[in-house]
Amino acid sequence: MHDTHLFKNLIKYLEKEESSCGRIKKIFINISEFGSLTREHFLEHFKEFAKGTRWENLGISLKKIPLGPEFELTKIEYF
Repeated sequence: MHDTHLFKNLIKYLEKEESSCGRIKKIFINISEFGSLTREHFLEHFKEFAKGTRWENLGISLKKIPLGPEFELTKIEYF
């Protein structure tokens, strides 16, 4: 349930960002080692929320960090 809320907010943020800054090519995400998300879990959830949308083939770079929020969008790369 918690993950659902986080991913909905991420997609909503990307939509807002793209409408003001241009088409998004890739996002960079930090994942906390002490959070509940693994790399695979993050990608599984993102794929689920992005299915059938323009985000379906979005490039994603994931980096594990020792401390921090569950996941954090750190950079956006545009076309």
